[in-house]
Amino acid sequence: MSSRSAAASLAAISSATARGSATTLETSPISRAVSASTVRPDSERSAAWVADRAAVAESTARGHLERLVDLGALRTGSEDGATVYEPDPAYVRFREVRRLVDDHDPDELTAFAAEVKDEIATLRETHGVDSPDELRRRATSADTTADETRDLRRAASDWAHYRYRLSLLEDAVARYDEYHTGSPAPA
Repeated sequence: MSSRSAAASLAAISSATARGSATTLETSPISRAVSASTVRPDSERSAAWVADRAAVAESTARGHLERLVDLGALRTGSEDGATVYEPDPAYVRFREVRRLVDDHDPDELTAFAAEVKDEIATLRETHGVDSPDELRRRATSADTTADETRDLRRAASDWAHYRYRLSLLEDAVARYDEYHTGSPAPA
């Protein structure tokens, strides 16, 4: 498989899942503003931060954030004594799988999975290891140069990303009949 083909397939998967990565339980303009301000999968945000970005009072933002927590879209944590909100990983994962099912048929999902497996096999063969963790250990070895460390770290990150995407594709194929709501949306 060519790098271009793999890149195109992964871009299609990423595009489909990226649209579902932001939690948007759209019930009112303020809910949309609050949820759009806080819920990227890699973020933790305080109610004050969200209020500032959504141009609402902190109490208003907190109320909407707590509603999203109650709905299971967000979870809370603590940072410097303040409550922070972040996407619930189970909710984000479900949204990503659901988006894949809505946007692709089982044959496309299976083809994407094959391409992701090819990418993982290429990393395994190129580096002679069986996991991203082994690449990270090699990256921290005393005899590894700075450039090699960066390359190994990037490869480990790619590998971990591919494994996650493969798990989403496997879930989407396994649950296709359960989650599918109609014909696939145009790409």
